[in-house]
Order: sequence, then C-alpha cells, then structure tokens
Amino acid sequence: MEEILGLKPKEQRLEELNKDIVLIERIKQGDRASFDVLVSLYQQKGLEIAYNIVGNLEDAKDVLQEAFVKVYLNIKGFQEKAKFSTWFYRIVVNCSLDLLRKKKRIKNVPIDSIMDEDGQEKRLDIADNHWEPLKISMERELARDLEENINKLPEKQRICFILKHQNGLNIEEISHILKCNPATVKVHLFRAVNNLRKKISKYLI
Repeated sequence: MEEILGLKPKEQRLEELNKDIVLIERIKQGDRASFDVLVSLYQQKGLEIAYNIVGNLEDAKDVLQEAFVKVYLNIKGFQEKAKFSTWFYRIVVNCSLDLLRKKKRIKNVPIDSIMDEDGQEKRLDIADNHWEPLKISMERELARDLEENINKLPEKQRICFILKHQNGLNIEEISHILKCNPATVKVHLFRAVNNLRKKISKYLI
C-alpha cells in the first residue's frame, strides 16, 4: 500500500505531523473548525486508550471529553517541536488515572494473551486439550485471574502493559507519553510480564 501511494512510513509520519502543525496553528488563531478536525482525527484512539485504562465506556467518554477540553485550553502553550499525538495521549492517560484515583477503583482488562520478554504476544494455551468442557472452564478462570492480576500491577507497569499490549503503541511512543526513557519502559514491561506469569503459571504449558 505504501508503495502504491509512493510514500515511505517516515514520509507518511512527516505528512501527518505537518497536518497537525497546520491545524494547531489555525486553532491558536481561533479557528474552531480546525479544532473539530483535530478531534475527529484523534478521538477514536483517545477513546480506546481511556477505555483500556478505566474499563468503562461512559467513564472513557468522560475522560476523552476532559482531555479535549484541556487540549483546547492549553493549545497555545503547545510547542510544535513535540508530536501532538504524544502530548494528547499523555493527557488522556493522566485524565484516566485521575478518574480512577477519584473513584478509588481499578479497571477490568479483558485479555486472553500475554507478551514475552521481547514484547511479542504469546497465546496462553491451556494444558489439557482433550477435555473441552474442562478447557472452557479453565479459560474462563484464566480470564478472571488475569484481569485481577493486571489490576494489581504497579501503576507504571500496568499503564505500560496497556499502552503496548492493548493499544499497540511502541516503546518509543510510550516513553514520550510517560516522560521516561525507552529502557525504563522495557523494564516496566518485563516486570509486568514476569509478575503476570508467576500469577497464572498453572495455566501455561
């Protein structure tokens, strides 16, 4: 597809960055229509990130609305040398965490796979492949245990795990969002995976 368009991934990213810069400059000048365009470009990904953290669609919508309000109020202070997506996703993550702290509750993350130390997905295979009813029962138990233990991860591990595994962001993007270096993100991911494996080891072959 990239060859058909005559664009390399780097060129595509540059084009998206330039589009954001143009929109942001117009917004700074008071163009509300440009803000609506910016919202349309980022609302889906923002909603996905919020939902994966707060675990509730209505709460996720509230988080997204609050995030866009903060963007609108603070857009004049945004520096174009930074990526808008990174800045926006950081706001979404912070708003999501603020909501969880206010409600003093944790999210449920439905998930049936896990990453290895290299950040690659690994299916969680049930040990008994011969007795289907038992397998289904174990899979349900696994899902419950996995949700519970993801919720119990330290905050940074949990957020890194969600952004990488649930939202498909790469390590560099996560490092910018959390304002830490990529090596730190890798450590959080590695520890999260190890912690989860210890808790659900009885389900793994």
